[in-house]
Amino acid sequence: MRELDLLLEAFLARGLESLDDDQVRCLETLLGHTDPEILAWLTGGSPAPESLAPIVHRIRESLG
Repeated sequence: MRELDLLLEAFLARGLESLDDDQVRCLETLLGHTDPEILAWLTGGSPAPESLAPIVHRIRESLG
């Protein structure tokens, strides 16, 4: 899904190096979900699971 690719590329270019090990693991878990799920969570179309909420929030904040 191109829209998701663009969102994640922008986040990774700006914020990947600042993530700690737990945040990287959370990001890896996030990326194990389907593209439509991730896009809905990142755009606010549906709430992210509680375990993924911190990384989803961080990605959303980084994108402005």
